Amino acid sequence: MKPMLLIWLTFRGVADFTATRDQVARWAAQVPELDVVFAENQETFVKNLSKATYALTFTFSEAWLPLTYRLKWLATPAAGRELLGARIPDRIRLTHGTFHGDLMAETAVGMLLAVRRGLLPGLGLCGTGTGEEAWPIHVPGRQAIAGSHAVILGYGHIGRAVGRKLEALGVRVTGVTHANLGALDTLLPAADTLVLALPATPETTDLLDARRLALLPRHAVVINLGRGNAIDEEALAKALRAGALHAAFLDVFKEEPYPADGPLRAAPRCFLLPHASAFAPDYLDRAFAEWLAAYRAMAHA
Repeated sequence: MKPMLLIWLTFRGVADFTATRDQVARWAAQVPELDVVFAENQETFVKNLSKATYALTFTFSEAWLPLTYRLKWLATPAAGRELLGARIPDRIRLTHGTFHGDLMAETAVGMLLAVRRGLLPGLGLCGTGTGEEAWPIHVPGRQAIAGSHAVILGYGHIGRAVGRKLEALGVRVTGVTHANLGALDTLLPAADTLVLALPATPETTDLLDARRLALLPRHAVVINLGRGNAIDEEALAKALRAGALHAAFLDVFKEEPYPADGPLRAAPRCFLLPHASAFAPDYLDRAFAEWLAAYRAMAHA
């Protein structure tokens, strides 16, 4: 009897995060030694869970743990530790995706280039009646990013991927981790760009508060790709309205979807994305490729 790999992948109604039957068939062909079962819904996933040796899913309930007596490994493509929805016992190997960095780094670079090279007014994305020129020759803050300094707060696999992309464009990068977090206040005044790639923990809540926002230079751009709890959103909106910061690109928020009446909606040069920095048609193919590499390494250990 072959070990079972049970796959149920769908998240937030996003097509890029939803596996298809054809996609799973391609994956199954790569592991003929496994019985790959595709669960198109929660009911099918739970029904087969008691037979699964491996499971690949975004969502898991603690109520299902009694069914996991054969389960050895639970893998989720998600990077966020808070998204799975269950405390997994030590007897089950638990892994999270670490492949997101390259995708999110491309988004971060796109954000920075868009605002620094004046692309957003040029494309008309700022709308009309906002005080922007109809023919935007004069765009405040337009400058080269080569030679600038980016501070990346949260220098894990995502932060390092962003750093590599920025360094390739001539940006000087300083990464901040737990080890040098005490130096953050001294780094902020010299940051042309501040990128946040932090997990959601009690320690990261409002880490970028009004006091730290005030340490950034007026021309600075703030980019948040990590989790929305890290920024005091009221303070950020106030800083943008006062001209104390040049711009902000935010992919994550304390409340998602971000409220229609939230203060950041009306803040100048504040660009909002719907938690989409890792979206890509091959997102789940990347996730499976990472799982497969780890599975083969474990099998040959």
